[in-house]
Amino acid sequence: MFRTYYHYFIAGLPEIFFDDSEISFRMPEFKKELEENIKPKDYKLLELIFLAYDNENLLHFLKEEFKQFNPLGKYTIADFEIEFSDDRKNILPNYMYQFYSIYKDEEQNQKINRSWENLLTELYFDYVLQTKNSFLKQWFEFNQNIKNILTGINCRKFNLNPERQLIGKSFITDSILKNTSKDFGLDVEFPVVIELLNITEKDNLLTRERDLDILRWKKIDELTLFEYFTIDVVLAFTIKLDIAYRWLLLDEETGRKIFKQIIIDLKKSFEFPKEFTLNGKNR
Repeated sequence: MFRTYYHYFIAGLPEIFFDDSEISFRMPEFKKELEENIKPKDYKLLELIFLAYDNENLLHFLKEEFKQFNPLGKYTIADFEIEFSDDRKNILPNYMYQFYSIYKDEEQNQKINRSWENLLTELYFDYVLQTKNSFLKQWFEFNQNIKNILTGINCRKFNLNPERQLIGKSFITDSILKNTSKDFGLDVEFPVVIELLNITEKDNLLTRERDLDILRWKKIDELTLFEYFTIDVVLAFTIKLDIAYRWLLLDEETGRKIFKQIIIDLKKSFEFPKEFTLNGKNR
């Protein structure tokens, strides 16, 4: 199958957004660069990542917290107002209409024994896991599994029933519900569970969050090990920048270190085997 290669776009990223002495970066501007430089069919894949911000904004909209809208979301307050009215144009992902219907139905509300954030996250994962892009599918599955295992650990810690708090159904959720061992019997099929158990035992919240992001970072590297300038590299780069941007807002020093690591990783990606040649269209 024909693939588009984004050689010039990826090679130019550090020069566009970084310098040696100062980091000057805004994720919304980077998102705009993506939209202008990435083929429409590939940009639709990037939108699956940014939908997480639209989920956040949808909850703000329903709670009338309009000043808290995140600029990284695609849909505006006006979009939500129209789409949840008789003038609906069907521009939103289907799961958002489904969520809105449940949110507004008092009878269904009584059956929802979980947070709205949790329900929306489950619907979101059901939607994005339909993607045919192998990298994204594996990435979303990995994150879903991590979320479920952390939920299982916390529910066990506070003696809660995890059944209605888990996202989706898989061998991971089955093991969390049925296996009583500390690692839910997942040490062979999903060995990351051991690292997750160690992380959750740490007292410092920032340390736990940092270690979880390091775990995610390693997974991204694993999934793109033999990729060069493809849309998967752009997707991976975007996810890493999103992680770094979150840390920049949370902890500037940590965020700057992560940005520098992204640049180092990107430079390493330019060291190709001599027999490697670009096939396809460069942009």
